[in-house]
Amino acid sequence: MSGTAKRLVAIPMKDPRDAKTRLGLALSPEQRGDLALTLFRATVTRLREAVTGCATRIDLAVVTGSPAIRGVAESLGLNVIDDAGAPSLSPAVEAAADWATDQGYEALCVLPGDLAAPDPAELALLLAHPLDAGTAVICPAKDLGTNALLVPLPCPFAFAYGAKSTIRHRRAAEAAGLTPVMMPLGSLRIDIDTVEDLHHLPAGHLRRPRQEHAQ
Repeated sequence: MSGTAKRLVAIPMKDPRDAKTRLGLALSPEQRGDLALTLFRATVTRLREAVTGCATRIDLAVVTGSPAIRGVAESLGLNVIDDAGAPSLSPAVEAAADWATDQGYEALCVLPGDLAAPDPAELALLLAHPLDAGTAVICPAKDLGTNALLVPLPCPFAFAYGAKSTIRHRRAAEAAGLTPVMMPLGSLRIDIDTVEDLHHLPAGHLRRPRQEHAQ
């Protein structure tokens, strides 16, 4: 990468009120919203550790249509990309890719904000991976979802998030003439989506509802 190259990490985020609905059997709406924000802030902290000392410039952004998330992101000093009312994850990521391309970024890394415990060393390994050989880097989740995706910009294929999206992203990258690099990083395999995932949470991430909001 040249000295002027820069990369963007984009974290798509829903409004806290709409977050983690599959945890509804175990957590109250307030707990779900608090958990989503706690995981998001922890991911930002780990990313900032990861980019310290990187040879290239790496900026952080959140992709959202939520005023609440926008406020949190701005308080953390992040770029904010409007998801343009995207109804699902793929078009939200498309909006981020378009924004990053317009801003002159040479690569985009899409990272979820609900990883259980991302390791800064593994994040640094991902973010520093070279793309100049025509590659795209895919980090699979435990269920074959895509828990990190590093692509050149403009991205030559359409994003295809959803069940087992690792398979679709690999095929799409190949069809676009890229070489997909599978990077099964252990700390990026686990995101918090279901009740069964809660035991992966670090201590202190799950708080009791605040008394003033209790019913």
